[in-house]
Amino acid sequence: MSIVHYVNLTNGIEAIQSLDNGFRFIRIQSTACEQGRWDFILQDLDTDFLMNLALGNVCMVYDYGRKGMPRSLWQGIPFIKFKLCKLWLGKEDKVLVRGHDVTQYFSGIHLEDRTLAKLRYFKKFVHTDEIHLLPRWKKTEHDGDYALYKEMLHGTRQLGLRPFAR
Repeated sequence: MSIVHYVNLTNGIEAIQSLDNGFRFIRIQSTACEQGRWDFILQDLDTDFLMNLALGNVCMVYDYGRKGMPRSLWQGIPFIKFKLCKLWLGKEDKVLVRGHDVTQYFSGIHLEDRTLAKLRYFKKFVHTDEIHLLPRWKKTEHDGDYALYKEMLHGTRQLGLRPFAR
């Protein structure tokens, strides 16, 4: 089992300076979580991310929030984990989000056939009895500061940090 670090775009870019062992990018949109666009969130997940979860690797997702943990982490990560556990492992564990039991809500979310097909594709590679998906966050004072994020990404290249762990 390996640990794979995923930087959630955009504010998560702030985490790259602390991830010297390599990282990858992902985009779990807080706005899509807020709007309940659950099918979109799963359809938008990268194949690298899904394969690492299927193989049983620990996937740590980093994001930064203005007022606390970003919605992408406190709502998106539990939803992704719940649906993958159900589809890949046949488990439907109780899910608490901010102290509320959302198991029935998550269970009732209908997914489009193409999303189900995408997620089921990875089931044949599952080599775990648990989905290891962990959120990591910090507070930011730079929300939406794209010039700073661009500078951080450029600085990563100059420091010789690798965006992909090998």
